[in-house]
Amino acid sequence: MSGLKKILDKCIEKFIVIILTVMVFVALWQVASRYVFNSPSTISEELLRYCLIWLAMLGSAYMFGLREHISMTFLVEKFSDNVRQKLSILSEVVIIIFSSTVLVYGGINITSLTMKQISAALGISMGYVYMVLPLSGLLMIFYGVNNILNIVKEKNVVETKQIKECS
Repeated sequence: MSGLKKILDKCIEKFIVIILTVMVFVALWQVASRYVFNSPSTISEELLRYCLIWLAMLGSAYMFGLREHISMTFLVEKFSDNVRQKLSILSEVVIIIFSSTVLVYGGINITSLTMKQISAALGISMGYVYMVLPLSGLLMIFYGVNNILNIVKEKNVVETKQIKECS
């Protein structure tokens, strides 16, 4: 599972870098076309908005996979290791449930509803914009399951070390 996670991480990293690079060049083009050529681009604002949506959703799934997301741990740190582990697993399960219901199920519904809706400037289906919701939800589910397996594996490693130290 960790091999697949590493491959997935690299793919997401590269895709996020591509999106960010596209956003920089589109923003530069928007400024140049407006102030240098006195002819503002009609598609740049909409393209930037859609890229930002994809960047934010994929970035949040990626950070969740790295377990680098924002969390408030001041209360959890007061508990024992055993309780902390159970709370970590519970947190992952709650996020998996949220991801599967809101992002995947809701995302598939909104994507299918908006496939026939066309964006004003780019002329693309809005379903492609919303497609990032179920995609990021699936990524979060995968990362959540992987995180749970790592939490359980870490506990087994700690227990093995404690048994060896006591012997």
